[in-house]
Amino acid sequence: MMKMFTGLKDSVKAAIYTVLVLALGLGCSYIPGISGFFYMLTPALAVLIMMLVVTRDGYSRKGWAALGLKKLPGWRGAFFALLIPLIPLAVGSGIVWALGWSKLDIPADFQGIPWKAFPAVIVLVYVKSVCVESMGEELGWRGYLLPRMLGMGTKKAMLLNGLIHGLWHFPVILNTTEYHSNENLWLLLPLALASTVFLAPVIGELRLRTGSVWAASMLHTSHNLFWMILSTVLAEQSQAAKYIAGDMSVVVVLFYAGLTLYLWKRRTPGTRGAESGKAA
Repeated sequence: MMKMFTGLKDSVKAAIYTVLVLALGLGCSYIPGISGFFYMLTPALAVLIMMLVVTRDGYSRKGWAALGLKKLPGWRGAFFALLIPLIPLAVGSGIVWALGWSKLDIPADFQGIPWKAFPAVIVLVYVKSVCVESMGEELGWRGYLLPRMLGMGTKKAMLLNGLIHGLWHFPVILNTTEYHSNENLWLLLPLALASTVFLAPVIGELRLRTGSVWAASMLHTSHNLFWMILSTVLAEQSQAAKYIAGDMSVVVVLFYAGLTLYLWKRRTPGTRGAESGKAA
C-alpha cells in the first residue's frame, strides 16, 4: 500500500494536494474564532501531510529540495519581488485620490507603532511574513503544487494554479469575518478569483526562473505590506475605492494580466529556469 503512494505521478500528487488544501480551508473556515493567520498556514499544512503521510517524499533531501527552499532568489529576483507589487497598488491609490474617492489622512502612528520606529519595524514585519505567513501559502501554491502541474504545459499550469489559489480564499471570505468582511461579495469574489489567476503567472515565472520559493514569498509579502501601508494613510471617501485601489482590485487585475502577457511574450521555449526545482 505504501509503495503505491510513493510511486504516484506528479499530476496525481497535484490533484490530491488540491483536494486536500481546499478541504482544509473549508474545514478551518467553520472553526469558531478561526484566525486569518492560521488559515494562511493551511497550504503549508497540506504540503506536510502530502510529503510526510501520503507520498513520503519528505523523508528524503530530494523531496524537500524540490520545494525551492534551498535556493535564494538572487538580487534581480529579490528586486522584482520587492518592487513590482508597488506599481498597481500605487497607481490604484493615485486614481482614487485624483477622483476624490479617498484622501490622504496620515494617522498619529502606524497601527500603534510610532512613525519614528516604522522603518525598523516594517523590515522586521516583512522578514517575519516572508518566513511565516506568506510562506505558509507559497510553500503550497508555488513550492509544492506548481512544479507538479507543469506536465500540462507551463501556461495552463500557472493559470490553473492561480484559480485554485483563488477558490481557496472563498471559505474564509464567506464563512468568517477575517478577510474583506466589509466588501460586496458580488464584486469581491470575482475580483479575488481574477487577481489570483493573473498574479499566478507572474509569481510563477519568478518561482521557476529563480528556482526559489523564497522569491514567491517575497512578492506575496510585498503586495500585502504595500497594500496595508497605503490603506493606512489613505482614508476612503467612497466604497468604489476598494475595488479600484484594493489589494484585489480592477487595477491589480489589469496590471498583472498585462504583465503576464509581457512575460509570456518574452518567454522562449525551454526557459523553465528553475524548473530545475521541479518535483521528482
